[in-house]
Amino acid sequence: MHKKRFEFSKRLFICRISMMAICVLLLAVTLSACGNGEQDNMKTYGHDGYMGYSNSNPNLPNRHQYLNYNADGKMIEQVLEPIAGIEHTQIYFNGTDLHVNLDVDASLSDSQIEQLRAKAQSVVQYNMPRYRVHVETKR
Repeated sequence: MHKKRFEFSKRLFICRISMMAICVLLLAVTLSACGNGEQDNMKTYGHDGYMGYSNSNPNLPNRHQYLNYNADGKMIEQVLEPIAGIEHTQIYFNGTDLHVNLDVDASLSDSQIEQLRAKAQSVVQYNMPRYRVHVETKR
């Protein structure tokens, strides 16, 4: 009887060792299947705090170097520059309202000034959709 007990505990020990070896082997196979060894081709998000969203879309408002009143004012001056009849522009912002005052050529008639104002209004509104644009003209 004493001999059977030893034999039974020996079998139990061998069974436990083999089960642990199988578990370790399965764990090693599972973990090795997760890595494909191509670490160089992996793309990561930009370090901007938004998981790359601001790098993938540069027009988001969190890009402080791009969306500010100075940059917007320069953009407005650029889009108004090709329009003939404008001598001077004055631009100011009030929240989401954008006010553009145009000094126009004194030789233009009232209807030409109105056409110039409407053209400047549409050009600025098209290029600055986040503002409510108000354009005024004076001689």
